[in-house]
Amino acid sequence: MSSLRTLADTNVLVYSTFEDSDKHEEAMRLLSQGDVVIPRIVVYEFIWVLAKLTNDLDLVRRKVEELRDFHIVTEELEDMIEGVKILNDDRRTFRMINDYVILALAKRLKLKLMTYDEGLRKVAKRHGVEVLDTDFPGAR
Repeated sequence: MSSLRTLADTNVLVYSTFEDSDKHEEAMRLLSQGDVVIPRIVVYEFIWVLAKLTNDLDLVRRKVEELRDFHIVTEELEDMIEGVKILNDDRRTFRMINDYVILALAKRLKLKLMTYDEGLRKVAKRHGVEVLDTDFPGAR
């Protein structure tokens, strides 16, 4: 696993999907650079978001099939336990639990985090997880 360098959050996949997004080009570039790891929890979020935004199951199927080009990793129970622990330590609401599981996985695998979520970026940095720089001004 030493060649795996970056863990992608759901919003990067969503922005890469919609060409009219202001972050589309950059998200596509980020996903094509280096080795990108996608947590299974992100795949589920991605499916849910696409289904909700488009109501187009054919598009959802095609976009999920495209994920075959990436390394999909499954969160372990320890990642979930650690995510809940960090969430509790940070006194955050349970609505952020997926972000914290993603954070715990990035920590365990020692991967940079690729996300446009400013809140997750701040939490990651506070917990020693390196965050990939992006060119988009709102993502710093």
